[in-house]
Amino acid sequence: MTSPNEARHVLEERARQLARPLARDAAQIAGVDMLTFSVSRERFAIDSRYVFAAFMLQDLVPLPGATAPVVGLTRWRGDVLTVIDLRGLVGAATNALDDLGRVIVVGASSPEFGILADTLGDIERVDIARLYPPTANRSREAYAREARAMLLGVTAEAIHVVDAVALIARQTDVRADTDGAGSPSSLSTP
Repeated sequence: MTSPNEARHVLEERARQLARPLARDAAQIAGVDMLTFSVSRERFAIDSRYVFAAFMLQDLVPLPGATAPVVGLTRWRGDVLTVIDLRGLVGAATNALDDLGRVIVVGASSPEFGILADTLGDIERVDIARLYPPTANRSREAYAREARAMLLGVTAEAIHVVDAVALIARQTDVRADTDGAGSPSSLSTP
């Protein structure tokens, strides 16, 4: 039979073991939580810290002549939201919008624009240090260089990781350039 002192000692040791923080694998800690989504059979991910909402696209007002990747405007929560199409980032055809039924609302500190998506995926942890460089798009080389600048890279699972900060900065710059212009192209951003 165990003495009360021995039993207390065993219970105290068990309590100490249970109270220790769990040892986490470095691979679990490294990385950024990203919202995954698909566009034209291509998978993308964007840092979830910059995602405000996602909704089903009801109406899209096209903006002919808008600078890519801007494709149109939609209504969201009583306001007008610029909508962009990321298919050009990976060289996919951008002429048809049939399957794009969702919009991911993105911004730095407030909602700034929406990204078209076919489907929404899960939140996945992506290790930025393990990304492969984005591939070159041979067509429309000038736009391809700008587009690759908006991608951090590609994961081993072929997920194109969008540089949310660069994309937001680009859209902010476009909006600043067009706000004072007073031209019809100023409609491409809210």
